[in-house]
Amino acid sequence: MLNYLKNIRENRRQKQFYNSLINTSDLCFDIGANLGFKSKIFLSLGAKVIAIEPQSSCIKELKKIKNNNFKCFQFAVGSKNEEKELQLANHVEVATFSQSFIDYFETEDLKWTKTETVKVKTLDSLIEDHGTPDFCKIDIEGYELEVLSALTKSIPLIEFEFTGGFITETIEILNLFKNDSYKFNYNLNEKPKFEISEWISSQKMIDIINSLQKERLHGNIFVKSK
Repeated sequence: MLNYLKNIRENRRQKQFYNSLINTSDLCFDIGANLGFKSKIFLSLGAKVIAIEPQSSCIKELKKIKNNNFKCFQFAVGSKNEEKELQLANHVEVATFSQSFIDYFETEDLKWTKTETVKVKTLDSLIEDHGTPDFCKIDIEGYELEVLSALTKSIPLIEFEFTGGFITETIEILNLFKNDSYKFNYNLNEKPKFEISEWISSQKMIDIINSLQKERLHGNIFVKSK
């Protein structure tokens, strides 16, 4: 009962947070949808959701979501259209293409022991197939730079994950958007609130990222076009 109530409260907080970012009928891409937690939040706000997830086990769960505004597809997103070996872990949340990600996070309790051959498409290809999203969430375990470095189209609002072991890659992503057309904000540890009260420039965002304690650092950066 306590866990049930905790989940209800967390869902409410997440919905309130994303309600400030997503409008009814907005098109949302959920890249790295996993089991669909955020897809369900976006749907609860009246958004249309395209969920992208390469893992077969996760696709089975995503297909259980019955909503006319929801579609899911089994492939990954990367820097080019191809096939790749996805590394599967003993925890479903952390499948990855990145060997550096595995080297950094592998422990006795977290291991990658299986693979699955998956199709990979670019974010540009997704936009060509489904239209430009109003909001695009990217959570793909150390592969975010691969996706965003190949993006040539403008998306109004992007959310991408960052971790303490990959600050160099995070700054490379921020530099991709280093002009006055973009503003940034961030949150930490999936907390449904922004850490700062205003949207800032890429350089200020880089300064903040460099100042954070790297050990166990995990968060999401939001990129908004003006």
